Amino acid sequence: MRVAAHPRLYDAQPEDPVLSGVRCSSCERAYFPPIGLGCEVCGAGADELVSASLPAAGVVHAVADVHVAPQGAVPFTVAEVLLDGGPLIRAVVHADSRRPEIGDRVAARWQVVERGDSQNEIVEPAFEVVAAAGEVRS
Repeated sequence: MRVAAHPRLYDAQPEDPVLSGVRCSSCERAYFPPIGLGCEVCGAGADELVSASLPAAGVVHAVADVHVAPQGAVPFTVAEVLLDGGPLIRAVVHADSRRPEIGDRVAARWQVVERGDSQNEIVEPAFEVVAAAGEVRS
């Protein structure tokens, strides 16, 4: 069974990752991770922020390789991804994926980060390239 490493940020049960964010009901701006203070764009109060499921897919805007980290295996790659219909986020690139380039289309799939008790897999979404920059269509 899959168990979310960070249950506030996503549900580990769907086959494909979906991120748990919030959306401003006044201006439709989406946020991930969820914020609770109010909308940064239109100034609407926290009561205008509603839970929103955000697709874990989008286009790469920046890429970096991490060689020193406080914990976990290095090196690994992180990317800034503009989510479809959502915000720009920083995300881990799946260990089995090729290194993305700016403009590549990516989507998340589950990556096991730890084996828990009772054969549970502790997972988090990690992004992989699904189409090269030249193949991406608007």
